[in-house]
Amino acid sequence: MKPGILRSNHRGFTLLEVLIALAIVAMSVGALLGTITSSASNVIYLKEKTLAEWVALNRLTEVRIDQNMPAKGARTGNAVMGGQRWEWKEEVIELPIKGMFRVEVRAHPTGELVDDSRAVEKPQEQKLSPSAAAGSAKDSIAWTTSVVGVVGSARSDIRDSVAAPFEGVPQTSPNPGGNPANTPAPPSSAPSN
Repeated sequence: MKPGILRSNHRGFTLLEVLIALAIVAMSVGALLGTITSSASNVIYLKEKTLAEWVALNRLTEVRIDQNMPAKGARTGNAVMGGQRWEWKEEVIELPIKGMFRVEVRAHPTGELVDDSRAVEKPQEQKLSPSAAAGSAKDSIAWTTSVVGVVGSARSDIRDSVAAPFEGVPQTSPNPGGNPANTPAPPSSAPSN
């Protein structure tokens, strides 16, 4: 060995290589955390959107099954679902076809948490508020969801069945042809000459 030259048998990473590797790991972890955060916020948004749609659809169903026709105009009310209170706004507009009404229901959470394990006292009357034709675009943005349905006045109080009454003898054989299973049909009588 020559004097003055140190020979090293140890091989390792240089400081520059270590810093580059740490930078790559830091960027990867940052991207992973961003993805997880985005996924979690999407789940929360989708849960809120789904519950708001259920609230609006429940209100639309209440309007449809009510025995009275909806009054034209806008009404507001609230409901409890998923452990929180939801505000809904219903707008009823008469369509050009006589007796047909367009019902739009919007819903959004109020932010109030509610214990929904106990019975909810539901007010019988909703507040009637002045109505614009379709509401402003700014008003529509504040709502989480909006559903639209049509209600007609062609409802009937007759609760009789609409089908004709059954006449005849009910079929007792399990086979539609009336022939017991695995039984050959009786031979047809051919004319003998």
